[in-house]
Amino acid sequence: MPELPEVENYKVYIDSTALHQRIVAMDCRDSRLLKLSQSDFETHLIDQEFKATQRIGKYLFIETTGEKLLVIHFGMTGRPNYYKSEDDRPKYGHIQLTFENGFHFAFENKRKFGWWNLANSVAEFKAEHSLSDDARDLKLDDFKASLKNRKTDIKKILMDQSVAAGVGNWMADEILYQAKIHPAKKVEDMSTEVIERVFEAMKTVIEVAIEKDAHYSDFPEHFLMHFRKEDATCFHTGAKIEKMKVGGRTTYFSPEWQEL
Repeated sequence: MPELPEVENYKVYIDSTALHQRIVAMDCRDSRLLKLSQSDFETHLIDQEFKATQRIGKYLFIETTGEKLLVIHFGMTGRPNYYKSEDDRPKYGHIQLTFENGFHFAFENKRKFGWWNLANSVAEFKAEHSLSDDARDLKLDDFKASLKNRKTDIKKILMDQSVAAGVGNWMADEILYQAKIHPAKKVEDMSTEVIERVFEAMKTVIEVAIEKDAHYSDFPEHFLMHFRKEDATCFHTGAKIEKMKVGGRTTYFSPEWQEL
């Protein structure tokens, strides 16, 4: 699933291709991907332009010259695609906008878990969906405050979008591996020093992933993503990587490196 680093790359891609061009047409092959009717989208997008983008966690907001923001969630397999010829429309480009310059912008979504919506403002959407500040911008004091009085596993908390918007399953595993924290460790048992260590690991993982364009093969060799599978070998200890469920999500960890 596209997480914070992948969506940041999509933001950069859209900024470099699809801004400041008048939208003249919209085509949607599956209305289930639209949170509102297609006519609503056409009303607010046709004859408008994309002005700027903003990302909070896994959500991408596209400011338009109209009254509404376009909100995109990429689901499991979503991604943007900008191209000139209609013949180049990707197989799973279920939503397509056409610009006055003849180019097209498609929302690829093979597994159809992603969606489009319209919003009045980022602040309103953020409040309605209980999103924290983006994990990349999150301040330590706010992170600490979100963990106060929590009594559940740290991995489950990390994936709570009201705590650290943008952190998903693989990122949570990586953050905890870098911080040497067992994913099932209870937040109530974590010292201030340990919480700060998790926070710093989160910031490091985010920046590395963005710098490497979320290409896992380019991550530093000590990153879990290179051996994030059951019975693989831990970089630091040589022990086997184990798998468990935390908060209903498949979780990979090194029991000797991340002692409970």
